[in-house]
Amino acid sequence: MNSKERIDAAVALERPDRVPVAPLLDHFAATYSGITNAELMTDGEKRIRAVLKTMKELGPWDMTFIAETANASLLKFGVPCKLLLPGKDLPANSIHQFDEREMLRPEDYDLLERVGVFRFLWGLTGRKYPEIKGLRAMRPFISTNMDFRRHVKMVRAAGTEVAAGFVHPGLLYDFFSLGRGIPAMSGDTFKLQKKIISAGMVWAKGMARIAVLSAKMCGVPRIFIGMARCSPEFLSSANFEKLVMPGLDYTVREFIKHGITPLFHCDTNWTKFFEIFKHFPERKCILELDGRSDIFKAKEVLGDRMCIMGDVPAALLAAGTKDEVLGYCKELIQKVGVGGGFILSSGCSIPANAKIENVRALMESAEEWGRYS
Repeated sequence: MNSKERIDAAVALERPDRVPVAPLLDHFAATYSGITNAELMTDGEKRIRAVLKTMKELGPWDMTFIAETANASLLKFGVPCKLLLPGKDLPANSIHQFDEREMLRPEDYDLLERVGVFRFLWGLTGRKYPEIKGLRAMRPFISTNMDFRRHVKMVRAAGTEVAAGFVHPGLLYDFFSLGRGIPAMSGDTFKLQKKIISAGMVWAKGMARIAVLSAKMCGVPRIFIGMARCSPEFLSSANFEKLVMPGLDYTVREFIKHGITPLFHCDTNWTKFFEIFKHFPERKCILELDGRSDIFKAKEVLGDRMCIMGDVPAALLAAGTKDEVLGYCKELIQKVGVGGGFILSSGCSIPANAKIENVRALMESAEEWGRYS
């Protein structure tokens, strides 16, 4: 089997020839390839070369992210708070940060409904970064999209699948929580529920159109959906059902209608909400966990419904021994990977300070224990 066939088989809950390997790669690519984080985030050519070098030499992996979560242009457009950039706001080898001040206001729910998603995001970009306000944002926006399409072709030419054709910034609750801040969003959860619900559907429909178009343009039939602040660590199940599920349900079904696999990237602990994912069509989705959720419980609850991806913890990759990483990967393969429907990955991003031998151990473990008879 080739990489595409392995990933497709895992999503369909079938057994490929071996467990596919697909770590989430961003800043570690800079560490491994010897460039600065500033270069990784701002120089598209250096970024894709770093990705290619890392995935080939420590794999070759079946699927890779192409450091989208460390792409300064994408982050400026897609995150509703100010980016603190290595080499500019921070030392050149620092990990980027976000200045999480209250960038979005209560009246922005109404503004979003009035102008629609694209105009809302374009205006918000100018609000955050006056230097690229209005038409001045057009050049980096077009350049970033052209680079992305070219980078997809480069990764596929190397025999590896690209994980996502679009990085969806999450449902409205997640997006506004980052732009409003947790205290303000907690207040909105109780005071502005009707606005969250109505604006949430405008957001879901508009973002789905953008995401599907982008994924089709670059030819990658998977879309990453960032999910963190709508988790049970922030919301009750009742509020999730009211404030998040309508938009999430629309988004997932719209992707599937267009032949696109939703990739739920679930940061924080989602164990209490695993039952919610039974709502979605079988054998059509990927649930990616970050090391905080109980991935073995996920297999028990959802293993007959959707592909599970994860979840070697960042702390283990950075501070553990190679034998510890191999042991954890073996347990994942033999328990979560039993019967198929599993993609071996890092728990969220490979940390920038991960040990090289520990990252290499993911591929080694799949070759050692991940073969299906």
